[in-house]
Amino acid sequence: MMNDRPVAEYRVLLTVDIEDYSSRSDAEQRALQSVLSESVDRAADAARLRRQEWLRQMGGDGFYAVLPPNTDVTRLMDTFVRELDAELGMHNRRRAGDHWSRLRLRLAVHAGPIHIDGATGWPGHHVVQPARLRDSDPVRAAMHAVPAADIAVIVSSEVYRDYIVQGPGEPRPSDFRQVHVAVKKQAYEAYLYLPGHDIHEVASLAGHQAGAQAPPADPGAQDTSGGTDLRVAPETEAGHRPSPSAGRDFIGHQTTKVTDSGTMNIAHGDMSFGSERPSGRQR
Repeated sequence: MMNDRPVAEYRVLLTVDIEDYSSRSDAEQRALQSVLSESVDRAADAARLRRQEWLRQMGGDGFYAVLPPNTDVTRLMDTFVRELDAELGMHNRRRAGDHWSRLRLRLAVHAGPIHIDGATGWPGHHVVQPARLRDSDPVRAAMHAVPAADIAVIVSSEVYRDYIVQGPGEPRPSDFRQVHVAVKKQAYEAYLYLPGHDIHEVASLAGHQAGAQAPPADPGAQDTSGGTDLRVAPETEAGHRPSPSAGRDFIGHQTTKVTDSGTMNIAHGDMSFGSERPSGRQR
């Protein structure tokens, strides 16, 4: 008799984080949380993404979501992103309420096989990748360079290759800029998009192009955006860090910490941008 073995499920993974959350007052943070939740729900409903079936992990300054099987990624990238950007724009222009403050978001999308039945979370190295992309230096640099942007969207190479390039719908492949995200021994090719703005015209990103010399990462680096502890995993006596390929990465339902062994492993400063515009589908 064969033993039952856990079977991974292919899922779309989405994570979003509020920029500069920790600098806000308690009342402003509470207001921003409400606006974020309501804006995401309205955008998801507009895109018919079955949000009632989302598996969510809330983090105060954002959330992580595993979307239901057979999610339409085209609607996610087109309608959902467009409607979410519009919701942010309305909030930011309205300037209403005693505790109003501007809301800007970093959003990452990835897809891959994960286990949704872990005892304390969702095991699988695919689960870690979206948060690493979301909090990467290229995304932060783009948001800093384009203060008019309300949202920055970064997608994995898999999402770009399988959905953005293949189409149909928006955004177009030419709306994205290829970036290289390096986190210690792990590296990801990804694609960055600023809705309503030309990412290729951001002159300050020249230093993040592929092949540019990246500043050394601080082994004790810690994210200061608020709410999430992003320390680099310590080295072993042999000088090695655990590899995500071992499949021990997970995101827990009660914590926003993620790493190769349970805490998010992100190093800042060793990311760079690709220099060429990506080729895309014919329109």
